[in-house]
Amino acid sequence: MKTKFYLLFIPVIALVLVSCGQNIKSSVMQSNDTKENIKIGMSLPLTWDAASYWLNVLAWAELAVKEANDNGWINWRKIELVVEDDKCWPKDGVSAVNKLINVNNVDVLAGPVCSAVAWPALSIPQKKWIPTIILGSAPDLLKAGDYIYRTYPSDSFQGKFAADLIYNNFWKKKIAVIYVKNDWGQGIKQVFVDKYKSNGWEIVYEDWVLQDTKDLRTMMSKVKESWAEALYFVVYPGTGVAWIKQAHDLWLNIPIIGWDAFIGDEVVKSWVADGIILTVWHMNNPDEFKAKINKLPWKEKMDVNVLAPFWYDIINVFVGALKEAGSTDWNAVREALKKTNIDWVATPKIEFTSDRELKEVNFDIKIIKDKQAIDYK
Repeated sequence: MKTKFYLLFIPVIALVLVSCGQNIKSSVMQSNDTKENIKIGMSLPLTWDAASYWLNVLAWAELAVKEANDNGWINWRKIELVVEDDKCWPKDGVSAVNKLINVNNVDVLAGPVCSAVAWPALSIPQKKWIPTIILGSAPDLLKAGDYIYRTYPSDSFQGKFAADLIYNNFWKKKIAVIYVKNDWGQGIKQVFVDKYKSNGWEIVYEDWVLQDTKDLRTMMSKVKESWAEALYFVVYPGTGVAWIKQAHDLWLNIPIIGWDAFIGDEVVKSWVADGIILTVWHMNNPDEFKAKINKLPWKEKMDVNVLAPFWYDIINVFVGALKEAGSTDWNAVREALKKTNIDWVATPKIEFTSDRELKEVNFDIKIIKDKQAIDYK
């Protein structure tokens, strides 16, 4: 009788195990949908060489979270912002994203913003099926997987725009290019060079710098000796200011064309930046939202930079997707992100292509004058 009992019981166990096995992916794919706070992770370079720039960004994300919680919780759950400093360095970035995903157990991830961090780090949320929205602009970042979205134009757009700007507006036939040697810098440089050469004009000098290089005087001297008519300068803003000063000291009197991160205070408020031309994605930074930021505790005197509202938009895209999904189930949130079609503060229209890129992309031309970035005319 005892033997018969075990013989009858074994098929039951097998049936249960098969049933569990059939549902194992479904079980794993479900997030921990409890009554705990919904956690939005953020990966930002808070102690990078342009730290004040990103603290400014963080204020906008905090505003979006405050408004979302004030306007009603999602399934009786409040939103909580969990922030890690990735320092815009690959090693630190991987550690920051890994902590957000595997220690803090965030439900969704905003960032990284630095492509140099995004390249090695994005496999972490993808493997855990965490919906992620990045601002990193290197062209191939979204190849990391189908849980990764981007609300900022790929460098495949900005590099081409800069090449056409110099070709069509400035008629500079001989260009020097200096770029930071990482995934972002090499990506935008290559797009620019390919497009510029396709216009039939010449790159007379090309070189790279490391992210922490201090002295570019030798390189700037070579730019001067090359008889370049303009310099396309795609480096980070903090160290970029020192390098621009070195160019001034060498009387490098040619137009310098930078990119949108130069629109932060580190560059714009420096006297050496006067006359620098910038390619900047068309974005909004309305006064009414600046006023909202200045009403937050400890933010009364904050001068809101032009890129900060993007993070307000990202948080609100996530809030909309979470409401649409009705839970923090990762697959449901990903599907809800596909349906995004909204107008927000920085971005005139947020709608994604099938490749999870923005559908609409437009750029502006700015010039730095008297410590302000104004429209180039």
